[in-house]
Amino acid sequence: MDASFVAWHYDFGSMGGGGYASFFNSLRMAVYTAFCGCVTAFFSAYVLEKFREFPRMRQICGQLSLLPMALPGLVIGLAHILFNKPGWEVLGLFIPNPLTSLYGTMGILVLSNLIYFHTVSFLTASTALRQLDHQFESVSESLSAPFTRLFLKVTVPVCLPAILEIGYYFFVRAMTTLSAVIFLYSAALPIAVVAVANMGDAGDTAPALAMCVLIVATNLAARLLYGALTSGLKKRTSAWARR
Repeated sequence: MDASFVAWHYDFGSMGGGGYASFFNSLRMAVYTAFCGCVTAFFSAYVLEKFREFPRMRQICGQLSLLPMALPGLVIGLAHILFNKPGWEVLGLFIPNPLTSLYGTMGILVLSNLIYFHTVSFLTASTALRQLDHQFESVSESLSAPFTRLFLKVTVPVCLPAILEIGYYFFVRAMTTLSAVIFLYSAALPIAVVAVANMGDAGDTAPALAMCVLIVATNLAARLLYGALTSGLKKRTSAWARR
């Protein structure tokens, strides 16, 4: 193996695994996962922390939000059987599976990442929300202000560093996860981490390492962007909290 740092290692045209198409597919998957993960994790934490109706239902939803931490990625990946099955026979009636259309698409990859990495993001959002003064809701109700106004004008701006941290976490984990997507990707939709495994199995170790360098460099760029976005925000939110 030639491990020297030369550009021809990054010519994936003659290699298996999908080449640069797999890298850009992973990048697209990570961006989608980061955006959707911010919305789902923060909104679910907000509903469970700020709404007091249906306590039993809230308790069950909170326990389900912690469940993915106990599930191996292989279990989530193997759940693709539910998406690939055309339907079920129930009492002689055929019930079609509405989730079949997701199989082999970017949607099922993003969905698996959202489920697999939800717990840590949910706990991060819950911690940020618990640091807010509970009097905000009381003042908002006394002024007859809708909760959406409080959510957009106070909650989201104050919790923005935590929201960006959730997005960064989802992005990095989606770029590097293998166990959750190894059973879900299709030949028409290759993924960078799977391409690394395929090139390694084929003996193309140097190109596989080159793809790893691209993944690490992308995550490093995301880390620098996250640091640049949150450096000023953390100072402002900490100053607000000391008032």
